[in-house]
Amino acid sequence: MTDAVMTRRAFGQLAAGAATMLASGFALPGVAFAGRAPIHPFADKLLFLEGADQVFAFSHLDQLYPNRIIPAGGKPYEFGPGAAGFDVKFDHLGQQLDTAAFVRASRVAALLIVQNGVLLREDYALGHGRAGKWMSFSAGKSILSTMVGAAIHDGHIGSVTDPVARYVPALKKTAFDDATIRDLLRMSGGEAWNENYLDRGSDISKHLAIIAARNQPGAILKHMTGLKRGFPTGMYNQYRTGETYLLGEVVSAAVGASLSSYLSDRIWKPFGMEADAYWMLTAEGGIEYGGGGTNATTRDYARFGQFMLEGGMAGGRQVLPEGWISEATIPSAPAQQDGKASGYGYQWWIDTPGTYTAHGVFGQLIHVDPQRKLVIAMNRAWRTPGEETDYALSAAFVQAVSAALS
Repeated sequence: MTDAVMTRRAFGQLAAGAATMLASGFALPGVAFAGRAPIHPFADKLLFLEGADQVFAFSHLDQLYPNRIIPAGGKPYEFGPGAAGFDVKFDHLGQQLDTAAFVRASRVAALLIVQNGVLLREDYALGHGRAGKWMSFSAGKSILSTMVGAAIHDGHIGSVTDPVARYVPALKKTAFDDATIRDLLRMSGGEAWNENYLDRGSDISKHLAIIAARNQPGAILKHMTGLKRGFPTGMYNQYRTGETYLLGEVVSAAVGASLSSYLSDRIWKPFGMEADAYWMLTAEGGIEYGGGGTNATTRDYARFGQFMLEGGMAGGRQVLPEGWISEATIPSAPAQQDGKASGYGYQWWIDTPGTYTAHGVFGQLIHVDPQRKLVIAMNRAWRTPGEETDYALSAAFVQAVSAALS
């Protein structure tokens, strides 16, 4: 198992107690931090919902939080029709599974397998369908990191070595004073950060509570500027959603537009996404939450993987700098504090050499395999944000598909 998966395993072990905590009445502290109840009763307990409530929330995030539309437009990118009946059979922990059994076991809401632009398989379950949108969670971090590349290509950002405080002056004389864009792309800033979703006082819980309140514009940036330094910038890789949020602040400031409109103009419209998407906001009328708030159809998540596979071209125009994809999708981040390799690039996980994957909690995935011209997109509703068993089954399925399409 890769070190990247080991990192997610540690997170999953934290999350494994979520169901017990929920049964005891635990919820994210939206009311306590915000001073008023969130508009939707699910908004302050997103990570702890179960069953039909969980599926509803993941597929109707616009009813829980403020959001901004990412307009589609023009002629959709059409996948070529594949031969009916593509399937894989594989052994996992002594059990024989086919694709349908995997869909059930991994609580898949949507699965697409695309090779050479041809749609080989498309499955929907849990009441979800082709037109439905689904929360990306941290798979959206990979979309945001790609927008950094677009902003560099367009000349809005000089390079990844630029200090983030150049674009967001509020970061001067804070823990991010000497951080570069590359440091945050690799999640190697120097701030002290707590990503524990089961800790009422953790940094990520504070962010989710602010978002659930809908009425605190600027509060998340204020929180980030108040963080203390934990260790020298660039020394270690540590998973910190707040750093990706700051990258969103950088891109928005640099391009002088909302993240939603910039994504729409550079990728969503010209590449041919079939449906409007939307992005969760930090407050009504506020900035998009770059840490993982995009919501789209699974076909359009697969199209984003295809955009990467095709070298960052959209509408006949090069969107990303030359060499950006190869630079972004190698495990370049520094090691973790315990010395383990991070398996992390520019907000992409490199689980297998030569491939790269956008991962989100609860099983969201965009897997890109350039050698096989393969894209696998999945949206899922795991019972917890992710445990070792979840990731192991997912990896076994991806490996089986890859082997079948070699």
